[in-house]
Amino acid sequence: MRSRRRPRPRAEWEALVREWRAGGLTRREFARRKGIAPTTLSWWSCRVGGREGAALVPVDVIDGGGADFRVELPGGRTVHVPAGFDGDALRRLLAVLERAAC
Repeated sequence: MRSRRRPRPRAEWEALVREWRAGGLTRREFARRKGIAPTTLSWWSCRVGGREGAALVPVDVIDGGGADFRVELPGGRTVHVPAGFDGDALRRLLAVLERAAC
């Protein structure tokens, strides 16, 4: 029979989330090093930190000669946008992602 660990107190999760956000590791790598599930870290990140780290930030656009775009999001997720993308479709996708965040 598998023994159950005691639940971590909220203060401990707050500290873990702060540590993760302050470091340079992806959600998955940080969670692996701490021995926790990446999905649990994400859940707590939303609960104790609100939408911090999920806001859009200004970027510099460089002429990539028609290359694809890659957007790396907090938590290790990556969005690939092909060259010649449909702007309206991308706006709809971003709206869905913003609603789904936390």
